[in-house]
Amino acid sequence: MGWKNVKEHYRIAHLVHVRNSKICIGSVYIPDIIIIGNDGTIEKRDADRWSVNQDLDRYQKEMDADPAKLKELVESPDTFANSITVYTYGDGQIIEKQCEDVNWPNVTHDGELMYDNTFCVDRDVVLKWALRDAEAYLKRTIELITARSYALNEAINWREEAEGNLEKLKELANVAAKQ
Repeated sequence: MGWKNVKEHYRIAHLVHVRNSKICIGSVYIPDIIIIGNDGTIEKRDADRWSVNQDLDRYQKEMDADPAKLKELVESPDTFANSITVYTYGDGQIIEKQCEDVNWPNVTHDGELMYDNTFCVDRDVVLKWALRDAEAYLKRTIELITARSYALNEAINWREEAEGNLEKLKELANVAAKQ
């Protein structure tokens, strides 16, 4: 996906990255002000906001003026001057990626936004982060299981109490009906 082609062609000063196979243009606070689909069409615009940034307005106008060019840029492979190896983690894996610049806010060659606490050039640092997060996740799931087990057992006890009370009342109703 040509996220870098789009950034360079339209001289985009905002943050550009890829999320869910779509090119997002925005800021560190609102990273998806404009979203471009992988077919090269603008799927979300900044025009619906009460205040339109002049740069965002320019990007959209230039893209609208030549939709075929936008599509071409999105579909063309990006080229990179540098390929610095960085590491991140996910799903029990240490993942190796490439980027042009490791400093925030930058993205990997495949367009993933690199946060300071999830990407690093030192694989060992990333492994420590991954271990810390995996341990915290396991601890939290155990806490949830414990809390939900307690709640389930409590609900089972309430059900048993309700069944018992219902049986007592049915017996009283049967006795009353026989009288």
